[in-house]
Amino acid sequence: MRPAALSLDAEHARREAARLLDEPGATGAHVAADDARAIAWALKDIAYDAWSSEPPRAVAVADALRVLADARGAAGEAGEIEALARWTEGIACVIRGQIAESVACFDRAAELLRAAGLADPAAQTQVPKIMALSMLGRHRDAAACAAVAQRELLALGNVRVAARVSQNLGGLQFMRDDYIDAARHYREAAVLFARVGDFVSSVRADIGLADALTAMGDFDEALRIFARARMRAGTRGMALQLAQLDESVALLDQSRGRYPEALAGFESARRRYESLGVPQYLAVAERQLADAYLELRLLPEARALLDSAVRQFAALAMPDEQAWSLLQRGRAETLLDTGDADATFAASEALFASQGNAVGRASVVLARAELALAHADASAARAGAARAEDAFAAAMQASGRWRAAVVRARALLALGDVEEARDLFSRGLQRARAAQQRSLEVQCLTGLGLVAQAAGDAPAAARSFDAAIALFEEQRAALPGDDLRTAFLGDHLRPYQERLRAAVESGDGAAVLWQLDRFRARSLELACSGGRQNGADASSQALRERLDWLYRRVRSLENEGGDASALDDEVRGAEEALLESSRRARLGSPAGDLLGMGADAGFTVAALQAALRPGDALVAYGVVGDELFACVATDAEVTLVRQVAAWSEVRTAIRSMRFQIETLGHGSAPVQRHLDMLVARAGQRLASLHEHAWAPLAGRLGEIRRVAIVPHGTLGLVPFAALHDGIGALGERHELCLVPSARLALRGLRRGSGAARHVVAFAAAARLPHTAREATEVAARFESGTAFIGADATLAALRASAPSADVLHLACHARFRSDSPRFSALHLDDEVLTADEVERLGLGPCTVVMSACDTALAADDAGDERIGLVRAFFVAGAARVVASLWPVDDGVTAGFMSSFHGALAAGENPAAALARAQRDTRLLHPHPAHWAAFALYGGW
Repeated sequence: MRPAALSLDAEHARREAARLLDEPGATGAHVAADDARAIAWALKDIAYDAWSSEPPRAVAVADALRVLADARGAAGEAGEIEALARWTEGIACVIRGQIAESVACFDRAAELLRAAGLADPAAQTQVPKIMALSMLGRHRDAAACAAVAQRELLALGNVRVAARVSQNLGGLQFMRDDYIDAARHYREAAVLFARVGDFVSSVRADIGLADALTAMGDFDEALRIFARARMRAGTRGMALQLAQLDESVALLDQSRGRYPEALAGFESARRRYESLGVPQYLAVAERQLADAYLELRLLPEARALLDSAVRQFAALAMPDEQAWSLLQRGRAETLLDTGDADATFAASEALFASQGNAVGRASVVLARAELALAHADASAARAGAARAEDAFAAAMQASGRWRAAVVRARALLALGDVEEARDLFSRGLQRARAAQQRSLEVQCLTGLGLVAQAAGDAPAAARSFDAAIALFEEQRAALPGDDLRTAFLGDHLRPYQERLRAAVESGDGAAVLWQLDRFRARSLELACSGGRQNGADASSQALRERLDWLYRRVRSLENEGGDASALDDEVRGAEEALLESSRRARLGSPAGDLLGMGADAGFTVAALQAALRPGDALVAYGVVGDELFACVATDAEVTLVRQVAAWSEVRTAIRSMRFQIETLGHGSAPVQRHLDMLVARAGQRLASLHEHAWAPLAGRLGEIRRVAIVPHGTLGLVPFAALHDGIGALGERHELCLVPSARLALRGLRRGSGAARHVVAFAAAARLPHTAREATEVAARFESGTAFIGADATLAALRASAPSADVLHLACHARFRSDSPRFSALHLDDEVLTADEVERLGLGPCTVVMSACDTALAADDAGDERIGLVRAFFVAGAARVVASLWPVDDGVTAGFMSSFHGALAAGENPAAALARAQRDTRLLHPHPAHWAAFALYGGW
């Protein structure tokens, strides 16, 4: 409300104010004193209008008003104009995240206005101060400030600004998690704003009311109010409110388990806040995205964002948000088992206690209960969850109450109190379905399955587990990116595992194979089915170029004999930034047409058997407890072979075998005089592994010629072709390939290998002298062949030529990155081709041959998702991949590849060609490190 006695009317003053803003260097010193006052009030009004729709303009207005105040101060006319400058400076401080400074500005403005006899404007300065105090966590001070300001404003008849006080009180109570009072204040504000026709402010009140309703679990009403607010905000161009709506609806979607929508909403809000230049809102949006990552179990990424959030909120003096960030970081540390969670929870609890935030403290109690459950202290978990449940119920915080109830139910089940656990899970399931909270529904269905299993009711357990799996797969398939899908699976394996355990006990081979394959390599299947989303934007491209430069710098230092370790942290930081940038670019995009790709879609055991020809078999390994078992599928039957071996013994045998192979890690020359002994020792280890992992199956595979193997865990490191019984090796009896899952084996059988006519061969020959000859010979063997050697073996040439190849041969250095498997890489002449980049190549159903070291190595993830170069080429579209299980000798490999490609060009399938190359190489180089390094993936 502007004073009445001003020389310029409001419209004229606003035009003069706009001109002052638009003229660089203008100070307003030439303006008459009364006109300057009118212009100052107009500038203050412009700042308020821009605060919501165009925050940077509000900051610019504050700067202009400061210039005007300084100019008038020099003329001895500063009082009222100085007050307005302080007022708008407070607004600018809030926008910039300088919250403590804003409080001082608002108080100084009030003091100067009262001295000028302007009681109503003085009271108005305290309205934004309420919000600033609450952001600082000074909730009692904010409430007291609000009470005083509202009394003054109502006494002065200023209903519009009194309504703002109600709105700010709603925000204050919401930040304290007092949702009942928050909703009451927001409704009161909406009524008062409607009375004075302030539609912009009524949108803000609607957003606050819907947020409070969301927190209380009244989702349908919240969505109705959000929709109304969005329509009105869009009509009036309220950019800040549109960002807040994105954020609020995303929180609602997340609570309902609608993760793709939630992630897209958080990213949209983050981008809007970033463009508006409002750091405190941006920091909150980043923290909420971290919360979503945490719920999806993208744990290292969540922790990194939360670490940043803790620092930002400390710098912005926002203790409530800092406390929530610490709480979530503690949850991430619990799941990562870092040992830091307890101290982080203590820091969070101390901040919540200092703010009097009971719901926050209850959330810490619940997090500690989850930590106790993770450490098998079910009694402590039950007690903590019960305390948290009571606190959430008292605050009408429905989602927190039911999260606590589910944790208590899990603790009760661990303590053997099956009936009370059943009751809690059942009531939680009813609540979840009524509120459409799918994540809670999955948890309760899994819990009910465990309850039924404990009670000996196998059919009921199966129904509950299957329902949990179906609902989970629907959520998972829609996630934008296989990194998210893979991470999310890790927290939901229990129903799959229990269904598998029951199937194994039943002895039905087909049922076991079906259950075994339900979660194996599922993200790879979805990625191959839906195609790789590039997620490329300007930011990602700039990061990619920076990373490529760092890779070139590292390689240059290594080539010169220098120490590149000083760049390690910078390289890792750039890699993490690129992955996060690419992920965020995908968040706002649809996940592709993957719905319907659930656990039961697109694959049946009968379909697999129909695709297997006579003489074909699939062997799928699995583990229950310490028992290694296998399913052997042919066109005629599916057999379960139990008690193949103790899994712990198999892992020991694998480690022993790998140790013997690695004795030739630096070539055979250094150990030449001991070579016969080393060959014999390696043979013994391979024979032992045959006895453990293959001999129990041999009787069912006597007439089988071609075998596709689905390994389990570290069985993926085994050179199956080299396993032998003392008479002959498996590679001499069977054409072998490895596949990530039975359903992907079916995909490979249906695609076939196709004729090998056009080959594209690459040789990065600078440090590998034999690769130039290798690539030249490979290209010459085929009907159509192109070789890119040395300086021609560039990433650009690969991208251009690879999509048309039937066979893509890559002879180069390679590096497996166990710390970051998506950045495992092939080193071309000019650049590094990472697994992340491989996925974007857009290959046809070709055969890829990686003639390099360690290219088959991968990091095991949830559900046997083996992340590495082989997987990346499958995502890119390849049908078959040949890769190495350990470091290989350059010269020996050149001869091996000549034999392999000779057979392939002559018309043999990749499995037969690989077997021929193994036999030929073994005659010259008998140690399996030389002839058994390469394995075929994807199909025969």
